[in-house]
Amino acid sequence: MKITAANARVQAERYIPTIKEYPDVYEGRGIVICGGGVRLFTSAWVCINMLRRAGCQLPIELWHLGPKEMDSSMRALIAELGVVCVDGWEMRKRFPSQILNGWELKAYSLLHCKFEEVILFDADNVPVVDPEFLFETKLYRETGAIFWPDLLRLAPGRLIWNYCGVSYRDEPEFESGQIVVNKKTCWKALNLAMWYNEHSDFFYQHILGDKETFHMAWRKLGQRYGMISKPVLLRAGVMYQHDLEGNIIFQHRNQLKWRYHEDNPETAGFMYYSECLGYIEQLKKLWQGFVERDFSSASDRLKPVIKAITTSAYKYVRVGYDERPINFLPNGRIDTSKNDLEQFWDVYEERENVYLEILSDRLKVCSLSLGRDNVWRGKWLHYEKMPIVLSAL
Repeated sequence: MKITAANARVQAERYIPTIKEYPDVYEGRGIVICGGGVRLFTSAWVCINMLRRAGCQLPIELWHLGPKEMDSSMRALIAELGVVCVDGWEMRKRFPSQILNGWELKAYSLLHCKFEEVILFDADNVPVVDPEFLFETKLYRETGAIFWPDLLRLAPGRLIWNYCGVSYRDEPEFESGQIVVNKKTCWKALNLAMWYNEHSDFFYQHILGDKETFHMAWRKLGQRYGMISKPVLLRAGVMYQHDLEGNIIFQHRNQLKWRYHEDNPETAGFMYYSECLGYIEQLKKLWQGFVERDFSSASDRLKPVIKAITTSAYKYVRVGYDERPINFLPNGRIDTSKNDLEQFWDVYEERENVYLEILSDRLKVCSLSLGRDNVWRGKWLHYEKMPIVLSAL
């Protein structure tokens, strides 16, 4: 059922009694990071290396969404750090989810990772200490969950309070760049948070991404949680989060993600910058900086499309701006006459249509549909949003 303003609260309250009891199949403690694709893999590489540098020996799962975000060379690299890669889209075959994109993957991975006690990190977070001690704090033992404050508070007039059936509280929003949770203790709240994320097409209109889905779920079910009392410190695109004594332990680079293909300028106050930069330089020696695609398992419908794309030269026209030749390489890379945003490609089918995606390491540049005249058409999804015409030479 599609969630709307008229039924959001009722449908959530119908869902809550259907949540099954904790299945007791999870065990141990571990860390989960969502970090596929060139951009987030680079950040995840730094995060994981910083965890190991700090002495953290916890097992780590690195979650991603499908083969276009992780190839065999990336999995091999990360395995040497004691990390297991998990494909969320493969997991989705066992545990269906109506919507599963980047933000939704965070709640999903918390639910379905193998650990009972979990620390979840955004890939662009840089821990400066071993975070395992958080499991031993009184705050965690008493509540089963620790959250960190965001910069703002939800105003009393925000509609999300009503849509979730939660009474207004004057308290911080959640900043979900790091979460510590005991799944057994908080199982029903985690499931409700996932339900909100599964219906992100509605709820994300009223909150920013996944973070307040945890806030609303915990409050809706009356589930206790711990909140770090010291406010987040925002400085030059980095959110600094603290431990219970007020010491900085996490540096969340939510606006300054590490770049493989670009410079990473130093920012004032950021700790261990040179060490982080060293890990990126190490990565550049070990990895070519793109996800190599294997299209051999493509559907019968897509195989001739892929063959045509990779055996022809194309003219790429940004209508009203410029045009240039472009070549689509069999490994998912793009060879153009200039080094621009168009770096990678992928194809997929949706209902009766076939689409060609053109991507950079940071974003989806455009999505083009194939016409009956064998010309691809669409538009840029960002910046100028000009029309695009792609035709074989």
